[in-house]
Amino acid sequence: MKLRLDRAAFSDTVAWAARALPHRPVLPALAGIVLTASGRTLTAAAFDHEVSATFEAEAEVVEPGSALVSGRLLSDLGRALPDRPVELASDAADTVLSCGDSQFTLPRLPAGDYPRLPEPPPALGTVDAAALAEAVAQVAVAAARDDSLPVLTAVRVEITAERLRLAATDRYRLAVRDLPWQPADPRAPEALALVPARSLHDITRALARAPRGDRVTIALHSGPPGSGGLIGLRAGARRATARLLDAAFPNYERLFPAAYTGSATVERLPLLEAAKRIALVADGRSPLRITLSTGRITLDAGDGADARGRETLPGAFHGEPVRIPVSAAYLVEGVSAVAAPVVELGYTTPTQPAVLTGRADGGAEHDPGYRYLFMPLRSA
Repeated sequence: MKLRLDRAAFSDTVAWAARALPHRPVLPALAGIVLTASGRTLTAAAFDHEVSATFEAEAEVVEPGSALVSGRLLSDLGRALPDRPVELASDAADTVLSCGDSQFTLPRLPAGDYPRLPEPPPALGTVDAAALAEAVAQVAVAAARDDSLPVLTAVRVEITAERLRLAATDRYRLAVRDLPWQPADPRAPEALALVPARSLHDITRALARAPRGDRVTIALHSGPPGSGGLIGLRAGARRATARLLDAAFPNYERLFPAAYTGSATVERLPLLEAAKRIALVADGRSPLRITLSTGRITLDAGDGADARGRETLPGAFHGEPVRIPVSAAYLVEGVSAVAAPVVELGYTTPTQPAVLTGRADGGAEHDPGYRYLFMPLRSA
């Protein structure tokens, strides 16, 4: 293999592939990035059996071929090299990287132990990259952090001709986001997938930041029961895949109240700042209390000899006055996830789930695209 390409292109190529490198590879080969030169393209790819990342960059290919080289070292070199063209030349033992007056000899890793890269699944349609990244971040906040029940660490992706719906829950809260998208075939049947939340969040965030990452193509292969399946995402020259979880997601729609007995609307940023301040005196076991009454919303925390805090905000309220004890962290994360300038809190009773949604146009128009449900705490 022998080729030449722009330093910035080389840096982008290996940096993207390095996203799929495992932190603790079970095989030495998994610490490598596969470099493949063919035609007028350098392809860099990495795979850890769960997530893959692939990048294609234009290059002047003198001799086609491939090599497996230490991924972390390639990525570090890509950031540190001078702004000069990069040349790669590989033989049976080493890969030599030259850039200006710098030259590095990198031993090749055993390619025979490297797993076969997954084939991209069939494309289902495209969605705005920034909107997808925002939506994934909004729902991933409600996914479980530990792996004791893997299905709760996932984002449920539901695809129809009309919309893309994302949902996640850790049993104590639930986040759902709908967003429009462009299907490849409006007549295609509904598709479902469970994607690890951490992987989906990292991939979509990176794709949204990528040059010309205005649209993301979503591809899906659900596979037979027990196989898990695969989701693929692509924006420009960047591609990534992630293994799907094979599990039954909870029936979440029934958790949303059919009607509310009361609701309050308040400006999002003042509420968020107040919640963060009051959260400082609410430890992990004691609640932050939300008191709703005519014309105001009050947050307070702390009891007895403990530190105490209280803050009142103006807001519109409809219903009977109520006091709801909640997790301070859940409230802060939920309000942070709402993208609208005004937040609406709907409730039925102090012991039943409460729901945060957004309101656009100064609070006059309800935005049903995002819903964040959270359970009140048992103790007041």
